[in-house]
Amino acid sequence: MSEGSAWAPFRNKAFRGLWLAGAVVNLAIWMQTVGAAWIMTTLTASATMVSLVQTAMTLPVFLFALPGGVIADRVDRRRWLIITQCMMLFAAMVLSLLAYSAHLEAWGLLAFTFVLGTGSALGMSAWMVTMIGVLSRDQVPAAVSLNGIAINATRALGPALAGALIAYWNTTSVFLVITLCMLVVMFFLFRLAPSPPDVGLPPETLTGGMRSGLRYIRHSAVLSSALRQVLVFTSCASALWALMPLVAKQELGMDAGGYGLLMAFLGAGAVLTALNLPRLYRVLSLRRLVVCGVVAFIAATLTAALVPNRYVVCAMMLFAGFGWMAVNATISTVVQTYAANWVRARVASVYVLILMGAMAAGGAVWGAVAQYLGLGQSLLLSALCLLIGIGLTRNGRFELGQEADFAQVRPSDNLQWADSVAHAEGPVAVEIVYQVTAPDLDGFLVAVYAVGTARRRNGAQNWRLYRDMADPLLYSERFIVESWLEYLRQQVRVTQADHAQERLIERFRRQDRETRRLIYQPPVGRNR
Repeated sequence: MSEGSAWAPFRNKAFRGLWLAGAVVNLAIWMQTVGAAWIMTTLTASATMVSLVQTAMTLPVFLFALPGGVIADRVDRRRWLIITQCMMLFAAMVLSLLAYSAHLEAWGLLAFTFVLGTGSALGMSAWMVTMIGVLSRDQVPAAVSLNGIAINATRALGPALAGALIAYWNTTSVFLVITLCMLVVMFFLFRLAPSPPDVGLPPETLTGGMRSGLRYIRHSAVLSSALRQVLVFTSCASALWALMPLVAKQELGMDAGGYGLLMAFLGAGAVLTALNLPRLYRVLSLRRLVVCGVVAFIAATLTAALVPNRYVVCAMMLFAGFGWMAVNATISTVVQTYAANWVRARVASVYVLILMGAMAAGGAVWGAVAQYLGLGQSLLLSALCLLIGIGLTRNGRFELGQEADFAQVRPSDNLQWADSVAHAEGPVAVEIVYQVTAPDLDGFLVAVYAVGTARRRNGAQNWRLYRDMADPLLYSERFIVESWLEYLRQQVRVTQADHAQERLIERFRRQDRETRRLIYQPPVGRNR
């Protein structure tokens, strides 16, 4: 198994265990999603209650994915995963007992499905970053591909297993198997080595952590581009996912087994692509691979809309699987390699939120469009939107992060006198003065604005570069940080890449003008 092989991450024992545990969690989620929906049809004839099962599984992602990412960045991720999986285990156990005792009712099924979905949403980003964190960054693309294989395999296996258990045993067995799955996961997590966060400054508040995560993404061109691509592609591509049952039934005359066959071809295309992604990364740029993926998905969507031949559509579902994996696995790899350690789980949670949100909202919108325009016209419109999306995202930056992009450095400033300043005091204004020579001016301006972007990403507000009107080669960099504690956090968030940018402008700093830090002084009589 070579280092560049798609299977290379399996050499790592911790990754093997995490991958297997993550696959079991995904299997349980898919079993719950499909099994609970079918069981609901036996409890009530209300179509609304049946549809609410899907809502109970997906709504927690919108409510808790980002808070879960903040918490995962603040605490021991192993402990946090144990807590979230305990929630899922508790929900599965209660559903098993209710079903066994014949006390399971519609609202109880919804309530505990929501609890299970909440545990899943809170732990999603922790699973992602924990799995990636045990590997070197050069193995992350292969790891993301292997994770894609697990997701697609469990997406096919989970519903099939849930259906078989209900058909050949009873409803209790579904929840019992989900409970056993969660027990297996808990067994592994208790064997996993703890990974406590760095001890130092007080942790951020929940709302402050969410703000800093969103700010980090906003000031990162690569992450912003990646997430924009996810939103545009997934919201348009969700039409094929949402309308595929109708394609199978109305256009191709296939039954439920035929629909399953179409999805199996799509899953097979995704798995084959996942196995070859490390090789594709070596021969194609990330941008070109993403475009190829979108074009392949457009071709599959057009075929589903225009060609009423089940064999041709099945074959084109392989291309749909390639396109889906080429785009989303590439973007997932970018997201998971480009974020600094201190914010990685938050960035992962935003990625999950956008992906799941685009799928859920897109499915609803394309269903309504198909109701109005018809199935074929809706798929043609989806293909057109995907094509337009290529143009809208043509200027996006897609890069895989290197060690320097996420590894932090110790702050260079010796703030021994900072003990006399309370953490809550602020805002803090910072000023750094530079003396530039005329030949170096253009290079300085490029470098200092790159530094400004990094400072804003790490917590600075109102960053500006000022030119002295009396001396056109004298520049002053100024920014605001909302409190002294946030300034200290900004210092420890500097990555090796940020530090390298700062060193480019270090030689221009006026040696007779040290960095000035000014703290807000409230009026007399007001509390500080």
